[in-house]
Amino acid sequence: MALPALLGMGALISFFTRIVEWFVTRIAARFTNRLAGILVWTTLYISLLVGLAVTFSAIISGISTSLPNDLSQGIAAIKPNNFEAYMSAIYGSKVAVWVFQQKRQLIDWEQGRPVI
Repeated sequence: MALPALLGMGALISFFTRIVEWFVTRIAARFTNRLAGILVWTTLYISLLVGLAVTFSAIISGISTSLPNDLSQGIAAIKPNNFEAYMSAIYGSKVAVWVFQQKRQLIDWEQGRPVI
């Protein structure tokens, strides 16, 4: 009599493990889909910001070559030699602050949403 009872328990345990497995895969699939979407959009924003920074740097360094000689010398008297480095450091720090703010907002948003 003990053997049929054990066989029934094995089927019951198998049934419950399959239900738990189904719930875990549903939750994991939704989480990974959301995470992948967030990562794609964040990567897109960061690449656009990096492209904008490169464009600004090219514009700033290209301005001094297209100016007349007297005006270029006047600006050179005011503008520091490493102006491009300063501008890229300022812009880079602003981009880094923006990325961290977006990361914090995304984490807060994900923690506030229901999983199922």
